[in-house]
Amino acid sequence: MDTKKHIMNTALQLFSDHGFNETSVQQIAQKAGISKGGFYNYFSSKRDLMLEMIDEHYSKIINSTHQIEETSRDLAAYIEHEMTAWMEHQPFIHVMFNEFQPRKDPQINKKMDELHVTLTQKHKAMFYLCYGEKVKPFLADMVVILQGMLKEYYLYMFIQQTQLNVQQLSNWVSHHINSIVNNLDDLDPFLHETQNETFDSVLKDLRATIQQKELHNQDKLLKVVKQIEQEIDNRSPYSITAEVSLHYLKGEEMIQTDVLRLERLCKQGGN
Repeated sequence: MDTKKHIMNTALQLFSDHGFNETSVQQIAQKAGISKGGFYNYFSSKRDLMLEMIDEHYSKIINSTHQIEETSRDLAAYIEHEMTAWMEHQPFIHVMFNEFQPRKDPQINKKMDELHVTLTQKHKAMFYLCYGEKVKPFLADMVVILQGMLKEYYLYMFIQQTQLNVQQLSNWVSHHINSIVNNLDDLDPFLHETQNETFDSVLKDLRATIQQKELHNQDKLLKVVKQIEQEIDNRSPYSITAEVSLHYLKGEEMIQTDVLRLERLCKQGGN
């Protein structure tokens, strides 16, 4: 394990045992077996460490379903992979729940809001992949329902200090979501999106994500995005070239959510 990762793991343990505000940089350094100056070689502050910790843990949670076959229509499988990831990161989730609720730290608040938007987009892509055009007008409603259900189950486990069978719970949640989707025919959406996604907005988000993550193949990824943009400009958003380019981009775990958003638009012709 490299030193930076060791410091982060040590800090998480101390935050969990004593609290974020009650833990000093000196305590983290001492517990990690390094000098205080050694800590600052990797992080500019304790808050900087926490922000990186949030990025790392939430990226793993958000990208937890990447190993599922991309043509899968099994909602329960998506939910199970995501919930398993949440369970694997329970110590971190407990720190966030205990230390930053309500979230009064502006930097932490901004980071959490950004990640919530990313998770919401991932859930929209998941619903569209599983249910297709039928659910498109109801995406905002379905995401609120799903996230509300999962949040309450996480909260139940946290308060009761108990573990639930993730597979059974995923099947339970999926069953009820399926029931809702199958009875949408005579309903109108309750929540209406204030802004429909466009190629420009999604391409902008995708480029920003690639640059923000500082991926080793950043230049190649940006060139592939440019190829897709050219196909869109040529009014061929789901040509063979665009399809192959999207498949390549989906192989990069850290940008998969934005790529799924772009793929959905390409298949719809941007409508």
